[in-house]
Amino acid sequence: MKDLPKRTLTAVVFGAMMLGGLLWNRISFSILLILIQTGCIYEYLALIRKFQSYSGNTRKIGFWVTYVLSGSILLALIIFQSDFMSVSYGILAIPLCLLLLAAELLYNSETPFINGLLNAGAVIYISLPLIFFYSLADSSLFEDPKEWFPGNNSIALGIVLIIWTSDTFAYFTGSLFGRHKILPHISPKKSWEGFSGGLVFAMIAAWLLSKYFIHLDTRNWLIVALIVVIFGTIGDFVESMIKRQAGVKDSGNLLPGHGGFLDRFDALLFSVPFVTIYLLLSS
Repeated sequence: MKDLPKRTLTAVVFGAMMLGGLLWNRISFSILLILIQTGCIYEYLALIRKFQSYSGNTRKIGFWVTYVLSGSILLALIIFQSDFMSVSYGILAIPLCLLLLAAELLYNSETPFINGLLNAGAVIYISLPLIFFYSLADSSLFEDPKEWFPGNNSIALGIVLIIWTSDTFAYFTGSLFGRHKILPHISPKKSWEGFSGGLVFAMIAAWLLSKYFIHLDTRNWLIVALIVVIFGTIGDFVESMIKRQAGVKDSGNLLPGHGGFLDRFDALLFSVPFVTIYLLLSS
């Protein structure tokens, strides 16, 4: 906990920017998601370059082709949003992944199929979850409220608040009481005590949210919190697995004490698709 002051300062600034984007209006929300996508895709591609085999300028070409294509779904949704549900734009992930695989035909590489699959991962791992996250603030998916806050954005905001609560209390309880490690070969600091502490306080946060954000009732908010904590933790381990194979500690250094974009949004990216599926099935 020696880096607590630096972590706290970064968290305050980062939190203010996140809340500003979430609370202001749909435009600020869209800009926020574009920034998150831009940072996460860049860091992801920088990590997988360590696993790929390209020669000459094809490395840079492959990087930018993947960057543009994987970032195009969210941008298309924001610019050309039509009457059908935003989540339906996720189907664009299929042709984009196929195009990224086909693009390997043009590069000089010893492992084209592996390269193509890793590049397509930018769509599946980052762009698609952000499409789902955007859909949670789409009034055509749930009841049609009149105002942005606390109407359209209440579920998206609630998920972020649950993640923050879980992360914060998992960090403190794990630092103070952590003895039994979950997957020490992947993430040595993650403990069952920390996970339990984060889960308990996330459920408390979900109960409080249900009193003010009435898009979901108490039962559904508690289930959402359970999904977010479980799959958010899995997402944390998945990102740690990628970093460990790449031989780096953090995905980036933009956020002092917190690493990079992927370090900050790994739980969101991994949990949102499962939350969206649950909400669609239960609506």
